[in-house]
Amino acid sequence: MKKVLAIIVILVLTFSVAPKTQASSKIFTDVPKNHPNYTAIMYLLENKVIEPSARFGLNDKVTREEVAIMVAKATGLNGKKTKTKFKDVPANRYSSGYINSAVKAKIINGYPDGTFKPTQKVTRGHMAAFIANAFKLTKEKDIRFKDVSKGSTAYNAVRKLAFENITSGYPDGTFRPNETLTRSHIAAFVARAMDPAFRPAPPVMVTRGIHFGMDPAQVMSVESKSPAILLSNLREGNKRLLIYRTTKYNFYTDLIYYFENNKLQFITYDFMGGEDYYHTSDEMFAMYTELNEHAQREFGIDPYSDTDYETTFNSGWEKTGYVVILTVNDDNVSTTANLVYLPNSMIK
Repeated sequence: MKKVLAIIVILVLTFSVAPKTQASSKIFTDVPKNHPNYTAIMYLLENKVIEPSARFGLNDKVTREEVAIMVAKATGLNGKKTKTKFKDVPANRYSSGYINSAVKAKIINGYPDGTFKPTQKVTRGHMAAFIANAFKLTKEKDIRFKDVSKGSTAYNAVRKLAFENITSGYPDGTFRPNETLTRSHIAAFVARAMDPAFRPAPPVMVTRGIHFGMDPAQVMSVESKSPAILLSNLREGNKRLLIYRTTKYNFYTDLIYYFENNKLQFITYDFMGGEDYYHTSDEMFAMYTELNEHAQREFGIDPYSDTDYETTFNSGWEKTGYVVILTVNDDNVSTTANLVYLPNSMIK
């Protein structure tokens, strides 16, 4: 595994692609460019969904009035001031036109007492319903959040947002529908609804129901349902290794999950099981041939091969979102035989 790890060390993360925006330095001075929702906020500004000001208020709790205005603007509804049916939204209120249009479009409703409650804070569950209605989402993802029970008011709306990959919930399997929403969060959700480029790419399952970006607890949860045996759980700074004993291609193998900052970075099957043995070229070639035949049945004919038939035997496959490398090598001291899964972001 030493040579594979040496290769990994020199790989660097590439930049991510996101819609480009520009903004005056005097606008939203409280939104740093490295904020995760900076691009979404500037996108809404450029598309006149939000108005320019010196302060955005990232952590301010968003109100029903603010959400009504944003989704109305995002969907091109009329915002001209007008009379409404709500006793707490007079015609001269700046939001009256947007609220009236949003209600007519069945995006948002009032209350039985004839009020709209424009300054009431919005929850994540309410937000899901507003966006699902505004963008006329119909398809639902078969997903279950621990805190969104079937029959709850947010149930269908949350599943609709999940289908469109506008939301995925939290890593602990919750959606937190009763949590109030910040302006930062609503900006991200509206931008994702308007432009799919803002939606996070859905995870690609790599092997054994595992995808890159999982945290150690998630990987351990998946592996707890398999016959694999946990051998080691190692930590050093922000790095962590989970090592399991399992089988792959009729070999006993060490399955290694490597994490940085609690996110899965790459996966390795070590067919030598950490043992330091020297093998002749013929033995290495026989091992490589057997492993490569199994790998080709799993991944297809290998489009990449780098073999000197003496000490280096490598094959590679490009898959959606990741690459797979089979490597059998010898450094005149010991043989390494690994099947490595790497996300595209680690490949230049």
